[in-house]
Amino acid sequence: MLRCRTWLFGPVACALMLCHESAIAQSLIPSGALTLAANQDEGAAAAPDVFQFEILAASPVWQGVAPPSPTTPGATPFSVIPSIFAPSADAQEADAEPVSLDPARSNEGTVTPPENVPAGSEPAERSVIPDRDANFGTIRLPEGFPRNLPKDAPAKERKVEAEFSDGLTLKSDDGYFSFTFHNLTQADGRFFNPSGNPLSDSFLVPRQRWYVLGNVSPNIRYYTVINRGYGSIDLLDAFLDMNFGAVEPEKLQIRMGRMKTPYTYEYIKISETDLIAPERSVFMGNLAPNRELGAMAHGNLLEKRFEYALGVFNGPRRSFQDYNSAKDIFTFVNTKPFRKWEGSPLQQLNLGGSFNCGDELNPLQPNALRTANDQSPSAAAANVSPTFLNFNPNAFEDGWRMQWSGDLTWYYKSFMLMAGYQGGFQNYGVSKTALPSSFVGETSATKTQVPLSGWNVTTSYFLTGEQVTRRVFLVEPRSHFTSFRKRGTGAIELFSRFANIHLGNAVFSNGLVDQSLWSNNANVMDNGVNWYPNHYTKLTFDWQYSDFGKPVQWAPGKMTSYCNLFWLRAQIFF
Repeated sequence: MLRCRTWLFGPVACALMLCHESAIAQSLIPSGALTLAANQDEGAAAAPDVFQFEILAASPVWQGVAPPSPTTPGATPFSVIPSIFAPSADAQEADAEPVSLDPARSNEGTVTPPENVPAGSEPAERSVIPDRDANFGTIRLPEGFPRNLPKDAPAKERKVEAEFSDGLTLKSDDGYFSFTFHNLTQADGRFFNPSGNPLSDSFLVPRQRWYVLGNVSPNIRYYTVINRGYGSIDLLDAFLDMNFGAVEPEKLQIRMGRMKTPYTYEYIKISETDLIAPERSVFMGNLAPNRELGAMAHGNLLEKRFEYALGVFNGPRRSFQDYNSAKDIFTFVNTKPFRKWEGSPLQQLNLGGSFNCGDELNPLQPNALRTANDQSPSAAAANVSPTFLNFNPNAFEDGWRMQWSGDLTWYYKSFMLMAGYQGGFQNYGVSKTALPSSFVGETSATKTQVPLSGWNVTTSYFLTGEQVTRRVFLVEPRSHFTSFRKRGTGAIELFSRFANIHLGNAVFSNGLVDQSLWSNNANVMDNGVNWYPNHYTKLTFDWQYSDFGKPVQWAPGKMTSYCNLFWLRAQIFF
């Protein structure tokens, strides 16, 4: 007889059922030769979840034929995997003697051959492995067998600790599991000169985001972001980072899911919570590949002096759907060659670049280029951001897209400089009929290759003396502001940015864009101040001036070659 805890009955029953139902077992075990019995342990006042059971199985000798010996070719050894059937640690502590699955120990368990098998002729071990198919069959439990068994392979219970720092974190005491919640709320007031329909003075919430991230085991990290912008609530990010111990996680992780594509320092290294100006530079806000579905290897080498990313992605910007089998290749590198020069002004100098290319067949995203938002697909974006180029509704991405960038970012004490130059091209097509909302890809008769370029220079300086070496999790003020009656100023940062975007004149050919209404060039300057009363709050005032080089339509029947935007933003992030 074999003593075990009730949690053993699930795997045992499953194994017996599999053996009984499989074609192999049915050819070896005659009907009725397999019996499972369970009885309360008679010899001890054990807990009610401790039972004895006996497995009675015929040896592989049927119809009066002697079985093969263990050494005979074709013999099927019988084995039990201890890691599955061994009792738990608490069961071993409760029992006076650990449970053994050695068939030689008759007091712990027996394998009894049928009566017609000569003694000593049964094999010492047998193994019957059923085919894995959808028909696993059922097994009936005998009278008195416990019905309410625990679930197979229950998760280990762990104690949980809570802490609040840059977010609310719950984590197990052994570090195996963690759960962190972040909230980002941005509220804007935007006032335009000139203004009109659709561009109107507005209060709005450009971003409301909830972040859920953490780890499940030391090797797997998860990251999910739910976003509400100008449109509906959507899943912004959803990916896993995986490393299985062969290489240090810092040096190599594999990321899969929907994520930011690794293009330019500004986009991949600075999140929306830590932007200097309220939005990204005009090229990045409109033509960056943004978020896509794919897989990416990334890490840091040479004592964090060399950061890399290499990925394969579907291709459509901000989409959950792909429209062809071609995939985009992305590469990104960022180096800090002087990182080990302690105290040097060049210690936090970053030099890098990125490249991506792919064969596209996608709906346009975005279908309009604007100066004050981040690639929103919502039509409501036209009400809150000046538009300088609008593609015709039949245009779509059709053919190769290639983009590259060179980046320089320098942090020194309270000063920051960030500069980037971007270039590339995109092929477009025009459908003969209106594209359906679901976009059924088609190849246009005429493809138009449009050169793309842009550049930006951004500077910032903390008047209150805070020093930063990267823009992550906002700024910790040297003195927190609590009220005007108490001392404490918070952190005050001045910033200025000049940015340009240019599309080649080919964009006005083959029916892509109406040249009489729109411009293929925009220069955008932002000047303003960020005030951080505390670590979690930022207030921004920005004056954005945009020059389009030629008049563009800003209201029906009205044209302008410039736009002033007076921009207030209140942000909280934790």
